[in-house]
Amino acid sequence: MPVGIDSVVLLLHVVFFCFWLGTDIGVFYSSKYVLQADLGQEARTYCLKIMSFLDQLPRVSSFGIIGTGTTIGILRGYFNVAPIWILIVWLICFAWIGVVLYLYVQEHHPAKIAPVKKWDFRARVVLIIVLATLSLTSLAGHGVTDDKWLAAKLLVITGIMTCGVMMRLATRNFGKYFMPMMKGTATPEETRTAQQMMGNAKRWVLGIYALLVVAAALGLWKPF
Repeated sequence: MPVGIDSVVLLLHVVFFCFWLGTDIGVFYSSKYVLQADLGQEARTYCLKIMSFLDQLPRVSSFGIIGTGTTIGILRGYFNVAPIWILIVWLICFAWIGVVLYLYVQEHHPAKIAPVKKWDFRARVVLIIVLATLSLTSLAGHGVTDDKWLAAKLLVITGIMTCGVMMRLATRNFGKYFMPMMKGTATPEETRTAQQMMGNAKRWVLGIYALLVVAAALGLWKPF
């Protein structure tokens, strides 16, 4: 079987999916331990460092999936757009990945990353609106694709992005309660609040996992 650009991009698409879901489950599981009240300060610090590093893989992979998915869709004629959009989408994805890595590298400099985090959050909201518009107009027969399964997949991806935004809102003031835990000065109330906030955020994370599986199923089976 000959190996072409289409099959290579498809492989990357699958790899990004594996890294996103697989690595994020590890972060999800580890978050239970980093918030344990009886965990030592040194152990909590190392656990957080590992979690923070691993968390970059699903963050980067999410945009890798968007880039490779768009490329496959245009190459195979699923999207009714010009090929130049492959370049445009990849430029956006690489720029966003750069933002993700910048936030990671500068995570100990709140003043530097604060404006970037605001831009990132607002841009994600705009992306949700764009994806929702593309999916709904396509389902109505006037969008960027005539394939209903792909339009539905775009809607599912919109849901994934929305869950991500809601997860951020659920942990909006998380640092206020978690930092005392890192310093070993947290009160029982602060510890309990941090754990409750993480518990609320995990519900949205589980939603992301479920929707990722649905998106994969739509891409594989193309049921309608």
